[in-house]
Amino acid sequence: MPFSSFPRGSVASFFCIVLAASGFLAMAKEDQRLGQTVTPVSESVRLTLDAAQPAYTGSARIELQVRQEVSSFRFHAQEMTLDRVVLTAAGGREIPLEHQPGDLGLVTLSFKEPLAPGAYSLDIDFSARFGTRAVGLYRVEQANLSYTFSQFEADDARRAFPCWDEPSFKIPYQLTMVVPEGHMAVTNTPVEKETVTAGWRTTVFRKTPPLPSYLLAIATGPFDTLEIPGMSIPGRVVTVKGKKNLAALAAASTPPLLAALEKYFDRKYPFEKLDLIAVPDYWPGAMENPGAITFSEPLLLVDQASGSPAQIRNLERTTAHELAHMWFGDLVTMEWWDDLWLNESFADWMGDKIASQVSPEFRLDLSELQSVEGTMSGDARPSAQAIRRHIDPADNKLENVGTAYNKGKTVLGMFETWAGPEKFRQGVLDYLQAHAGGNATASDLWSAVSKAAGRDMRPAMESFLDQAGLPLVSVEPVGEGSVRISQSRFANFGVRMPQQNWQIPLTLKYSDGATTRTKTLLLDKEAQTVDLGGPIAWVLPDAEASGYYRWSVPPAMLRRMADDAPRTLSDRERIGFLGNLSALLDAGAIHGDDYLNVLGKFSADPQPLVLSEVLGSLEKVKFAFVPDESRTLFAGYVRATLGPALERFGLAGKPGEAQSVSMVRPQLIGWLGVEGEDTRVLEQARTLAKTYMADPKAVDPSLAAVALRLDALDGDRALFDEFRRRFETATTPQERERYLGALGSFRDPAISEEAVKYSLEGKLRPQEIFQVTRGMGSTSKGRDRLFQFITENYPTIISRIPPQFAGFMPFFAAGCEPQRLEAAKTFFADPAHSAQGTSTTLARVTDMVNDCVSLRQREGAAVSAFLSQAGASR
Repeated sequence: MPFSSFPRGSVASFFCIVLAASGFLAMAKEDQRLGQTVTPVSESVRLTLDAAQPAYTGSARIELQVRQEVSSFRFHAQEMTLDRVVLTAAGGREIPLEHQPGDLGLVTLSFKEPLAPGAYSLDIDFSARFGTRAVGLYRVEQANLSYTFSQFEADDARRAFPCWDEPSFKIPYQLTMVVPEGHMAVTNTPVEKETVTAGWRTTVFRKTPPLPSYLLAIATGPFDTLEIPGMSIPGRVVTVKGKKNLAALAAASTPPLLAALEKYFDRKYPFEKLDLIAVPDYWPGAMENPGAITFSEPLLLVDQASGSPAQIRNLERTTAHELAHMWFGDLVTMEWWDDLWLNESFADWMGDKIASQVSPEFRLDLSELQSVEGTMSGDARPSAQAIRRHIDPADNKLENVGTAYNKGKTVLGMFETWAGPEKFRQGVLDYLQAHAGGNATASDLWSAVSKAAGRDMRPAMESFLDQAGLPLVSVEPVGEGSVRISQSRFANFGVRMPQQNWQIPLTLKYSDGATTRTKTLLLDKEAQTVDLGGPIAWVLPDAEASGYYRWSVPPAMLRRMADDAPRTLSDRERIGFLGNLSALLDAGAIHGDDYLNVLGKFSADPQPLVLSEVLGSLEKVKFAFVPDESRTLFAGYVRATLGPALERFGLAGKPGEAQSVSMVRPQLIGWLGVEGEDTRVLEQARTLAKTYMADPKAVDPSLAAVALRLDALDGDRALFDEFRRRFETATTPQERERYLGALGSFRDPAISEEAVKYSLEGKLRPQEIFQVTRGMGSTSKGRDRLFQFITENYPTIISRIPPQFAGFMPFFAAGCEPQRLEAAKTFFADPAHSAQGTSTTLARVTDMVNDCVSLRQREGAAVSAFLSQAGASR
């Protein structure tokens, strides 16, 4: 399940973490699991679904095995009415029972006489209302037509039908759906039988292989489909009516990705068919339901003519991620949510590897390296969480998914390098072979990889999995040809945390000034001395930026690497160098003026994606050091630093240019227009925006969104109304996103208030509500207004957004302003404002604000002096 990407430090970053359980801790935590005394063997579900109606009915038959004598047992059924509940013993004898609903969707069945061990059948007739917030089984209205879709991860299958809604209960399901005759039903398996009677279509689907409930998929409505040729199994893209024409790129890009994965895993795709389903109202981005992957429309329906290179890259990357899940997560499933990383870390690592192999021009290896930096920044704070941690049933099971994605995949890559790619792959194949069709834990994977690698990798791997935070690797010369390498826990300035030790696979890159070499070792103690065999000009402790750790070297060595970076460091190493430099600033190891000086040097880097990392670093500078009253001073620095790069790349695309240039150009234009206040860029953007509104095909797709946003900056009410009209009548997901983003970019206070009002009253989908106001988070005043908006409208917002987002509302207190943080602590202390996960989010926000305030107090004067001098000299 990939989540949308957001800039580091963005208020909107809370979208990347999702799914809170709906209940509270009304019972002992150890009593919230269903246990293994009574377990399902298989389940048949029949659903009558008319998407035009607010409710539906269904029935379920669950074959059970009672393993020891019991007087009661439980299952999950949440927010539904159980109209009939019958338990039948072997031979057809009905067992008298009582049923009682409880917290977390738990239903308890009690019996006057204890059940003897053996086989039983549980039959349930039920009725429920469709959801409206994109979780469980929910309705969607689109162009006056009605559809139903599902999203069950982590624990929302229980909102759709009675089930054992825990990942260890991996059983076959057989679904039957009754829908209006003009509708189609889709689930994980192909159709077994279909009949039409009296205006209703009854579709019986083939039984699934063993699956956990969270991987089941349901979609019904008047769909269009486009076949996907060239795969080892049949496949389609499924869209709402009228959008089939946008599916061609998805259909064309999927077969080579699937073929590359089948080759890596040395086995055929493990399910009977593959449908890619485009869902209009959808918050996760995509979901790996086997045979029926669901995607948000903007991710899947990317038109070749109107999609930007970044959108096409995201389509391929997301599809590769979800397809990797077919093996990791679906064929082999985690035993419990403690090991969510087994699904997500591996799928993200594997998906990036395969997408890079199939489409190397997008340089995913570089762009994803940038995304890891935000997770590493969080790991330097007290609120950091381990990749693998204990999860209780009432917890937000995907709360820490960002760590699982970015930290997890980086750790996997680090250990692949240490073991060797082929040995690591063999361990993965052995793991899949041993656990296919079942469940597994982290220990199972480590055992397989260790055996294939011929060394016990478990202690080293677990040191990164089970500990929060990250190490700092320090290198000091100690005589001719030798260095002392030591480790400590990395922390931001002034933060005190318990000392920890890791077992760190290191690859050093070092030079004598003429020749560059590498050396791989395991740092498994606090410090050790390493002989590098000759004179040392510099040492880069993280060759190819493949490690999950920060590093430090003597200042002279750091300056030497920075000065000669384009010649001596690879593209990845230069991005890693900048990310590490930012961390050293946070830790107080370098000063703000020195930091800006280095950023200025890297702005001339020949690799556009290195420049993108510079922009991310400048976002940090703006956030921490540029209050609203200093924006003019900062604008001069931005123009001087970034202007030459835009001159080099040009305001418009050129035939045959690298995709990385096309992806970075709009970032440069946006920075120079908004933060640099560059009049030439703003004039060009206004011209492009008018051209786009007259004829979208006449504008480079990569520039359309930034042109509209820049045009909005000084736009009037008439332009706002026109953007709103075009948003509401957009014919492609990309057009809708572009106008939605522009609506929140108007700087006129009255229009900005109108945008805030529209975010709740407009024709927005649940996942779009905060997209209107996202741009307001770029200034202190804007962040204050956003927080005011959240607190004044909290009940309304919570009723509109997916329930998973409620615990992440404290992110709207993020920034560099302690007074807003104090107001947030007061507001969220009220139980009425404290959904599941709120306290964890508030702790993270507290760390973020404290770090920013500390950095501003410590380095603000040096940065202001540097910016003033830079402006005067230019």
